[in-house]
Amino acid sequence: MKTKTCQILSVSLIACAITNFSAQAGSVDITVNDGSPSSNYGTDPRPGIGESGEVEANCVSNASWDLRAMAFDLTTHKLTVVSGFNPLTLNDGIGIGDVFIDINNSFTVPSRPNLGNGYFNYSNSAVGYEYAIDLIDPSNGGLGYNIVALSAGSTLQSGGYTQNALSDPARLVASNADNILSSGVFAVTTKTDAQVLADLGINVGTNGGTNYVFSFDLSAASLANGATFRLTETCGNDLLVGHLSASSVAAVPETSTWVMGFLALGAVVFMVRRNAGAPAVA
Repeated sequence: MKTKTCQILSVSLIACAITNFSAQAGSVDITVNDGSPSSNYGTDPRPGIGESGEVEANCVSNASWDLRAMAFDLTTHKLTVVSGFNPLTLNDGIGIGDVFIDINNSFTVPSRPNLGNGYFNYSNSAVGYEYAIDLIDPSNGGLGYNIVALSAGSTLQSGGYTQNALSDPARLVASNADNILSSGVFAVTTKTDAQVLADLGINVGTNGGTNYVFSFDLSAASLANGATFRLTETCGNDLLVGHLSASSVAAVPETSTWVMGFLALGAVVFMVRRNAGAPAVA
């Protein structure tokens, strides 16, 4: 009877550990409201977020311009974007922008020159981003990207329209002031609204169009203190913002910590079985 009780206890301990691991691992929806005036063509079912079914004020308002959600995988350090805008093509001559990352809560929206519409360059010293995900010409079939550490001398480019200045910047202008930390290749998959919910845990609602899903590996970036991510199209038609809190990063132990924990659990199970008089498993 003791042996059976100990076996049940052992299984319960392991199940509890695995459940705890699963609860803390995987993707979480980090989308937040972008804080800019908006035009809505649909409804975002996530309370207070209002990003799916929405673009910036007075902009083209339909699913093909909608940047809907961001998710971050706390174990693989991958940032995933859910977009109604297809990053692999140009939409009326407009492409997807780069992702800018702030880890010190220090970025500011750059002051746009009062020169009308057009593309303008800013120094990062006036903006304050620490990293960028530099997409290598995806609208022409390029699927490569670089994780770039920015300096004060890095050059950022605005979107094309003055009315969308709150979406700036849109692109990184690569230069010697940047430090490429890692490079990768991203794939774009299409998912239904139900698949986005099942695979990523994100409810983007039913606002029509196609969900284009793509991810970037951010293992090379230091995000232990959390981060804010910003993405727009090169015209600024829609701004997507994600926020990863420091507490959510800290809540997930490193892989080595889990390995040590399971080894310790195994040792406890071994001792319990031995004390119960059951033969130890080699």
